[in-house]
Amino acid sequence: MNKKRRAPWLAVALVLAVTAAGCQDRNEPTTPGGSSNPSSLETDDKLQSKASTDTIRLEMMENGWSNIPTDEEDPWRQWMKEQYKIDMTMNAMPVGDLEARLLVRFASAEQPDLIFAWDRSLIAKLHKQGVLLDDWTPYLTRLPNVTRTWSDQMKAYATVDGKVIGLPKLPDEYTWTLMLRKDWLDALQLPVPTTDVELLDVLRSFTYDDPDNNGLDDTWGISSAGAGSDVGEIGVLESMYGPTGFHVGPDGMAQHSVVNGTHLKFLAFMRTLVQEQLIDPDWYTQSWEQRKRRLYEGKIGIVHYPGIIVQEGEKTNGATGSTVAWWDAMQIPKGSELGGKRPPAPIAGGMLAVSAQAAKDPEKMARILTFLDATVYPTEGYWALRWGVGVNGQTVTALEDGAKYISLKNDPYRKEKIGAHDWGTWVATSQDGVLEGQTDRPGLADQKQLALDGKAKSLASYTNYHELLHLDTQMTSDLKKLTQAFDIAYILGKTDDYDAFRQRWLEAGGQQLLDEASRQLTEMNRLP
Repeated sequence: MNKKRRAPWLAVALVLAVTAAGCQDRNEPTTPGGSSNPSSLETDDKLQSKASTDTIRLEMMENGWSNIPTDEEDPWRQWMKEQYKIDMTMNAMPVGDLEARLLVRFASAEQPDLIFAWDRSLIAKLHKQGVLLDDWTPYLTRLPNVTRTWSDQMKAYATVDGKVIGLPKLPDEYTWTLMLRKDWLDALQLPVPTTDVELLDVLRSFTYDDPDNNGLDDTWGISSAGAGSDVGEIGVLESMYGPTGFHVGPDGMAQHSVVNGTHLKFLAFMRTLVQEQLIDPDWYTQSWEQRKRRLYEGKIGIVHYPGIIVQEGEKTNGATGSTVAWWDAMQIPKGSELGGKRPPAPIAGGMLAVSAQAAKDPEKMARILTFLDATVYPTEGYWALRWGVGVNGQTVTALEDGAKYISLKNDPYRKEKIGAHDWGTWVATSQDGVLEGQTDRPGLADQKQLALDGKAKSLASYTNYHELLHLDTQMTSDLKKLTQAFDIAYILGKTDDYDAFRQRWLEAGGQQLLDEASRQLTEMNRLP
């Protein structure tokens, strides 16, 4: 088959990508330390008196969705200038690029003002290096709308040694799970897979049994978007074999999936996917956006996604209704006695921080505080920043079931400049109840999205212990890189020595972090 002939070239490409990524990691610049406290902490009145009617410039570096720049005609930039006297520059980039870019910028005199990351450990790492505002606590009285969204867990998530190191974002409703091509399953007369063995059988049929009946060898069972740095979202399949990362095991002790063997079972499953070519050949190198072409051309059978997959598919295929019946939500299959649940629901949707340099400027800090508190859910500014209400003529329609509907049909700017969606990254939460469609009124695609999201929310997930822990950021980062390098080498069959890797992981700090996790979980009364 064509897929088999491509296999050697795929392996070479992946090895080259890994090698390049490794070189980049070794050449990361060293970030200098510095004072992370404002030189003179301003009171509320003084901060307010510093506020000027002059427009100030701010730069945000963030993890975005599309990570594509907009232009000078961007209506969101104009809105921020008019409403808050802020000329905002947004530099959005994928998860794998943000840390390296931030380290370069913080080593220079031109530092960003605002940083938003989905990974709290990045903010914690920068905070420890002294380049961020040291403690948000004195400013929280100026952020009543922000702090009103916080749960006790979110506050704990953001607090290190008594200091609030960043502002946690309200999480989305947990609607992520495996989405499966139900039409392919029906065409092949297969049941929904409930075990890892059944999943492999379904993926084989999706890849080799012409599920779309077009007579071509052009489909794959599953996909991922590793962006050249890790396995991507397909990592959720590790949950087939039990809880992942740091967690409390059935013996009531702190455990980690690298040590107890869960991770090895996942890597063995991934090796099978690659060896049998059941996975999209670009799974390791492609970004989230790059993968969408093949996904919405109807070439992928299973993917990890929320219900918005229906809307995106319809948008890509002309909003004709032709793709509405494609997808169904399914639970993570069971591969062991402890496996078969979704990964834990996030405690927060990411974290926002301010640079120490920006925090030293009272006028700039006052403007930042006003802006942040005025644009968090459910303020009027949130609807503007996230959805364009009052910015580009967007309107919100209330639905009978409590949901809301926004149509992108008459939103020409975001159709042409999809990077404008990234203005909402650091405030967005699906708790706003919005359905985003392509038609004037809600239709079949919107109903299907609601059904998929509702089904996903009903599926069991593991308890989130990991995000309650505050572990050494450098050690955590080093272990992550060690794991990423080993993972792809094992998956590609370049090594089989998992025992040696596990020992290296423990010696490189894994055992120390396990001991610290046990101590912290005991203090939180999470261990017997």
